[in-house]
Amino acid sequence: MHGHATRSTSRARGRRRNASRRWCIPPAILREPDETLEASQILLEHRGDVGLLLWNSLRDVTLWACVEPERREGLFTPDAADKRLEQLRGAGVEIPLEVSLTGLVAVVGTPGSVSPETVTDVCIEISRWAQERGANGTALAFAQASALASPEQAAPAYRVGSLALGWGRHARAETWLRRCIGLARRGKDWQSYAQAYVDMGVLYARRDMHGSARRFYTQAMRAGRRHGLLAVRGAALHGLFLLAMEASELDDAERYARAAMRAYGRGHPRLAELLHDIAYLWVTRESYGRAIPMLQKLLVSRTSPGERAFTLGVLARAAAGTGERRLYEEAWSNSWSLINRPGAREDHARTLLELARAAAKLRDWIRMDQATRLHASQPPRHADRRVTEQLAELAALARAPAPE
Repeated sequence: MHGHATRSTSRARGRRRNASRRWCIPPAILREPDETLEASQILLEHRGDVGLLLWNSLRDVTLWACVEPERREGLFTPDAADKRLEQLRGAGVEIPLEVSLTGLVAVVGTPGSVSPETVTDVCIEISRWAQERGANGTALAFAQASALASPEQAAPAYRVGSLALGWGRHARAETWLRRCIGLARRGKDWQSYAQAYVDMGVLYARRDMHGSARRFYTQAMRAGRRHGLLAVRGAALHGLFLLAMEASELDDAERYARAAMRAYGRGHPRLAELLHDIAYLWVTRESYGRAIPMLQKLLVSRTSPGERAFTLGVLARAAAGTGERRLYEEAWSNSWSLINRPGAREDHARTLLELARAAAKLRDWIRMDQATRLHASQPPRHADRRVTEQLAELAALARAPAPE
């Protein structure tokens, strides 16, 4: 009896320790290692009075947020609100931004009574305004300010992690996504919880840590199913599909792709992206005839030069597979023109690999040599290692003597 009681007590203690670990909310990275001045990216993205106004407004919020609520009264000088309004009138900002920044004046005008929810909402408005204009640093800085203003809310923390991931700030993204997961679990915000797990899957897939990425996607898929979040479930299945394709588990990839399509449904913003990935799977499986009409249809929506160049490269490969020489040459040439357009800055490694594969299929060694030489002339990138190896294999194929 005594032994049973001891085991029960040990299990109870173990549960308490596990619960303590589960509910721990980890801190997050607030700035990049090379960022000596807080949110200095704002001043780089917005020159002159607008940049200074945005930066000062952000600093107002972060200072206010780091002070305990009962100590905020009297935090700023009595004339701080008037000075900020005068600065706002002289900056000549756009009307939507002016409205939002006027709302933040309450932080310095009535710091003891301004609502944290209001501050969070206004910072998110400014973050979205900046994101629409491609000002990634400003968008991330104000998203982070919104999360600091409401430190117990998961959704603002998720936005910070998502923006940091999109901007390639992976270490910072991970800390905010993990913080979001803890906050969401504690606050039962299952939408943010599941979305954060999807983004963790994306992050670990980028790091080539596919086992961890699969676990994160699976957790997101289960949360989506449990809480009726079809779109999030679709995103998790889409991620599992890409991992399976990367691992050459093509039957599993087909199964995940079909499930992702069902979960997304019509009208989902990522449906076209999923269809493109499915077309790529068909090319990988040498179902070229199936892929060609899908790729041609999707070209209409691929307006970004980098995306369009890649789709044309895949189309050239599919056309080479079916022996449609005219379509191959047209798609290959159009993709090559986009890659070599003046001022092109995208990373075209994957596109060059598709172009080389297409040329090799038709033994078009001149074009294949063009693609491999252009890739070799570009600065080396860690992510290009496998592409470089595959291009080297194709180059060796070109040098091999033709069969008699």
